[in-house]
Amino acid sequence: MRQFISRKTVKVPRYKLYYFILVIAVFLIFFFNLFINFFLKHVSEEEFLNVLVGNSLGGVTNYRFSNLSENYFYQNVFGFKLFQDQDVLKDHDSLEDVVMQDLNEVVYIYNTFQTDQYQSNYFNSYSIASYVTQASFILKEELEKLGVGAMVEKESVVEVLKENNIPYTNSYAGSRILLEQRVKEKSSLKYYFDLQLSDYDREETTMEIEGVSFAKILFVIGTDYGNYQENQKFATELNNLLESINPSLSRGISLRGGTGYHGVYNQDFSPHALLIQVGGVHNTIDEVNRSLEVLAKVLAKYILGG
Repeated sequence: MRQFISRKTVKVPRYKLYYFILVIAVFLIFFFNLFINFFLKHVSEEEFLNVLVGNSLGGVTNYRFSNLSENYFYQNVFGFKLFQDQDVLKDHDSLEDVVMQDLNEVVYIYNTFQTDQYQSNYFNSYSIASYVTQASFILKEELEKLGVGAMVEKESVVEVLKENNIPYTNSYAGSRILLEQRVKEKSSLKYYFDLQLSDYDREETTMEIEGVSFAKILFVIGTDYGNYQENQKFATELNNLLESINPSLSRGISLRGGTGYHGVYNQDFSPHALLIQVGGVHNTIDEVNRSLEVLAKVLAKYILGG
């Protein structure tokens, strides 16, 4: 009669098995990371990337990289700081922000009446209104292309009015609060432009150059404060530069004060504070965009002294 010998099965706790697998995985990753760094120290970064990208893109091996930061491609891939980090972004959200922050912000662009709108064109298809705030961001972009750092006020003037119990009819008091706050935060700011639009007829606010329409530009100076002549002088210099490019683009300088006018427009804050009307309610954002390209050149030439 055959005898059966029973064998005792040893059961390994599941958590020990998981722990063992985890330890093995950590060691593999660590040694693989060491190998990669050792390998890349002895291989040209450019050649390695050329082969890598070439293989990824179907054998195209003639792609070239340049100006690579040291070890940037492979450092910390696995979380081990075998090389010193280069803090590129710091507090910035993107590399684009890093580039823009390299420019010293000297221009502050704001809109006392942020809800004023230009005439809608193809934006209607997307239910997007062409607010005057768009003009501010366009001007900022054009200035930065020319090497002049600028910032646009993003906070709501209406909310500031509500928080401080200021009536809408005194909107300049609201934009003044934001203006003073930004200057405290950014000591580099020197030029302050309140972009607005006019309610004049289209014929008054539009001109054409070789069949292409532009929004005309008007500099507005308040006269109800003691030193307005300094702001007027600043506006005159800018207007002369504008007219040197094309006199038809300018609507000139408007002095406003007394009954029916606000008469200050926050220009008492600085001799380099101006109210600039770019086009009017009958102009499209495209026409405004073309004019802002020219205005940016004027401002950049004055600021940079070119």
